[in-house]
Amino acid sequence: MGRRFIVTLGFHEDRAIRRLMESSASRDDEIFAVTASTAPAVVAAFNSLAGFCRRVGLPEPKLVEVPPRLYEGVAVLAELIGGSPGPVVLDLSGGMRYLAVLGVLALFLTGRRATVYVQPESEGEELAIPESVISLAYEPLQDLELSVLRAVAEREGSTVEGIAEVVGRSPKTVANAVSRLQKLRLVARRGRAGGVYLTEVGKLALKLVGVRSVRYGS
Repeated sequence: MGRRFIVTLGFHEDRAIRRLMESSASRDDEIFAVTASTAPAVVAAFNSLAGFCRRVGLPEPKLVEVPPRLYEGVAVLAELIGGSPGPVVLDLSGGMRYLAVLGVLALFLTGRRATVYVQPESEGEELAIPESVISLAYEPLQDLELSVLRAVAEREGSTVEGIAEVVGRSPKTVANAVSRLQKLRLVARRGRAGGVYLTEVGKLALKLVGVRSVRYGS
């Protein structure tokens, strides 16, 4: 199952093309260019994008106009994001700024995961937001999982047995918690002993403890 690329488009197609190239888009993917208007300059940029896709064997992109109004704009983007049968790649670097705001809002309202890219206007380093960060808004951590994260933060590289002693639970129970945290990409295991380490996403999750947007359950 291919991916669905959703790229914001303004008067220039270079950022959209770069996203397709850097993400190794294939003929199995879908490509949607979303724009604030179909002004001649935007249409010209879209035609250049379509020409690139034809030259390299990618599917024909589709141009979608997003109205600059909250409800209508979010509805259009939510349909594109939520209607994808496969993974979503969302690049919010081009076009009007409101497209980026509505795009992020639509992503969270649909409950979908996506890899999100934003290129600063200053042409600085691109900001890439992996699915694992987006998942922090959707996946509640249980008390034990949070205790495991804290134990690992205090002593990076601890084994499952060592963590079990700290949190006062059986190694099997802790191993199950570590397994789920790995799936969420909050921890990683390394070395012959299988030491547990926090990922950057795991460190972020700990910093967000108590923040309402990240839910924790018992």
